[in-house]
Amino acid sequence: MKQTPSTIFARSFADDAKSLGFTTLPDVLGREFPLHLVRGLFPQVGTTCLYGAPGTGKSFVALDAVLSVAAGLDVLGRSSLQGAAIYLSTEGNSGLRARATAWALARGIDISDLPVALIEEPMRLRESGVVATLVDSIKQLEASSGVPCRFVCVDTLSQCLFADESGPEPMAEFTREMTRIAKALGTQVCVIHHMGKDKTKGPRGSSVINGNFDTLLALNEGDCEGHIVLSAEKQKNDNKIALSITLERVRCGVDSEGEAVYSLAVASDSGAAVETHNDNQSGCQSLSPVGERVLAVLREAGVEGLDALEWRKRAQAAGIGPERPATAHEWIKKLVARGFVEARPDGTHIVRE
Repeated sequence: MKQTPSTIFARSFADDAKSLGFTTLPDVLGREFPLHLVRGLFPQVGTTCLYGAPGTGKSFVALDAVLSVAAGLDVLGRSSLQGAAIYLSTEGNSGLRARATAWALARGIDISDLPVALIEEPMRLRESGVVATLVDSIKQLEASSGVPCRFVCVDTLSQCLFADESGPEPMAEFTREMTRIAKALGTQVCVIHHMGKDKTKGPRGSSVINGNFDTLLALNEGDCEGHIVLSAEKQKNDNKIALSITLERVRCGVDSEGEAVYSLAVASDSGAAVETHNDNQSGCQSLSPVGERVLAVLREAGVEGLDALEWRKRAQAAGIGPERPATAHEWIKKLVARGFVEARPDGTHIVRE
């Protein structure tokens, strides 16, 4: 039986509460529902820590988000809210031109006029005075350009903390200032950080990070070269997801000595949801779309199975690694090692269902 609230109180509780400085339920219920900068990944307003081990491609993923938001393009297959992006690029700036050029070539667009502003020197972002100056500069840029700031990316936390990462007090100061930036500008603040030695404990340093950031996104190596997996480890108002990302090698041009310059860019077809699998060797891992396709080739062979050579040939014919034959071979070894495939005594392989 449906119940209705009691009306025994003659006076307005909400009015009395409001007169004393409380927030009331009518106030809360009258608010707009929160929007997303990128649905399932970044809320429109809030703080995110994107972390991963060295070499997993954190800066490539960060730059992809920065340029995609500025261009109004999808981020990992999810629509974004277009606007200006502020990128604090404090590491590896010598390669920034190549990374940006590779991304533009991969998308086939001109990025020279995108609303992206960069800061290439470390900033003491746990100091309120420094943050106040930064916020004021961004507000002035918004006012003069007429373009709202949607995304602030700090790459990396270690370059902008100026303190021991394991210390709870400096980390609490830093995360508080990140929240201050997000609220003052009504924007998303994404901080790039490193993974700790123990992957099960998340980001490196003080556990304050886990509690004080609204969203935690982890980057892990995938199942083959150029493949990584982005997992939402913490989402306050959304479901946790795992997405497949492919980093493609792009020729950017030539240097002053005539040598070809290459860099990596997040492939435009990245973002497919991946399932996680439990196996004894590596715990919870994902199988990328490429891995699923290699497995599907063997599944089509049925109970008779295939030897490694025939499996590799059929996988290549299906488009797996035609330009790099080792790709299919690597996948075969990985699928066997991780228990998806049984290698029989006669040299053939079958799928373990």
